[in-house]
Amino acid sequence: MTRARQPSSVTSVAARLSRLRVDPVRLDYALAAVLTVVAQIEVWFTTEVESHRLWGAIVVCVPTLSVAVRRRYPALVGTLVPVFAASQHALGRDPQIVSSPIAYFCALYALAVWTSDRAFWIGLGLIVAADLASSAGPGGNFKDAVPFTVVTAVAMLLVRRVIGDRERRAELAERERDVAAREAVVEERARIARELHDVIAHNVSMMVVQAGAERRLVERGSTQEVLESIEQIGRSALTEMRRLVGMLRSDADDPLAPQPGLDDLPILVTQVREAGLPVELLIEGEQRELAAGVELSAYRIVQEALTNALKHAGDARAEVRVRYGRDSLELEIADDGAGAAARASSGGHGLVGMRERAALYGGRLDAGRRASGGFAVRVVLPIQ
Repeated sequence: MTRARQPSSVTSVAARLSRLRVDPVRLDYALAAVLTVVAQIEVWFTTEVESHRLWGAIVVCVPTLSVAVRRRYPALVGTLVPVFAASQHALGRDPQIVSSPIAYFCALYALAVWTSDRAFWIGLGLIVAADLASSAGPGGNFKDAVPFTVVTAVAMLLVRRVIGDRERRAELAERERDVAAREAVVEERARIARELHDVIAHNVSMMVVQAGAERRLVERGSTQEVLESIEQIGRSALTEMRRLVGMLRSDADDPLAPQPGLDDLPILVTQVREAGLPVELLIEGEQRELAAGVELSAYRIVQEALTNALKHAGDARAEVRVRYGRDSLELEIADDGAGAAARASSGGHGLVGMRERAALYGGRLDAGRRASGGFAVRVVLPIQ
């Protein structure tokens, strides 16, 4: 089925939108460049600043260019630009153009939203002092300075309270999600390592046993020496692997049991049905035995996808398709539940583990909402 090989339309749109999202730092660079160019045009081609065009062209560069670094130095930019503007106003040299106030408010926003409490109050105090002091200059007016200063201070306090707290909470939540995602990756890799340890240990042990048995049956000679060498190398590899990977076991008393494979999917499907989610298992292509690691990863992916569906899909039905191709194994786990939107937006740590398992064998995983409703996980694993 071609549907199993195509990511959902929502996933494709989300991927395109994520690529189109503009980096905020680059956006500040672009805004600073635009404001600077517009300011120069205003200075050189308007009559308001005709008497001191060169001075105005230099002065306007301070606020407009500072927009480019306001995220990196919010306290410095947020304090320097308003104090500089107040000094120019006091001297009567403030160029009356549109670009300067825009850059001025960008600087105030940086101080109000992106600074610590200590830096904010220090910066606000300096701005208030500079605005009031500017009224004593030749271009100042105390009656106009006081209302402007009060309105500016109140606006900054409101912006800091409403937007600043929200952005700080969002930043903290983003950091927590990043930490949780990294922990999920580490945990899943440790689990994969433990399972691979069991699979490889079993195969190497069988190799050692067979080599030892064959060595005892043959006569002395070159064949026996080769088998003896294989046995010794196998035992050495097994010892080193147990030493390096065996310590990853979370519980030393874990029961030693065969790792599950694709033959165990009917049992898994039955367990999920008994848990309350109707599941249909469809197997296409010529079923054959694959590498133990590939079968284990495929089983775990199906298990995790069904667990997510059981938790989040709500009143739904699920379908598991396993397709044996000539050089690939394709998996599709889909449900028709209405609760899949949350999983599509949050990503979930289950998807992190499934992607790790798919990437381990050079496969790819697509997950997202289906156009017809519900959530789907599609995986292609090479089996060459």
